[in-house]
Amino acid sequence: MILGFGVGACLWGSVFVYLKALGEGALPSESRIPEVPAGATVVSRDKGCGSGGCWWELLVEPPAGQSPEELERRMGLTGMQHRAPTLFDPGSIYIATDTFQGRLRISVGYD
Repeated sequence: MILGFGVGACLWGSVFVYLKALGEGALPSESRIPEVPAGATVVSRDKGCGSGGCWWELLVEPPAGQSPEELERRMGLTGMQHRAPTLFDPGSIYIATDTFQGRLRISVGYD
């Protein structure tokens, strides 16, 4: 059991080092993308890359009668957030939001 824990810790550490040192093109796991509430519709889901790395970008149509800002608050998102690593994704991520053409744009990438 201790050997299994040691191997798991080494693998987790290796992924962490890869993300920090070599992973400019790495994307967070899709499980790190915030869940879109019922009634809202994901219009597009793309991967983007630039000089700072790569990220997921979602464009979300709010439910009828709801503004992008209200949807943002409902999802618990405001401007820019940073989230800690998880067991299965050992990299810190950011979640950035803004409005674009009456929709909520959500970007998720590694810090």
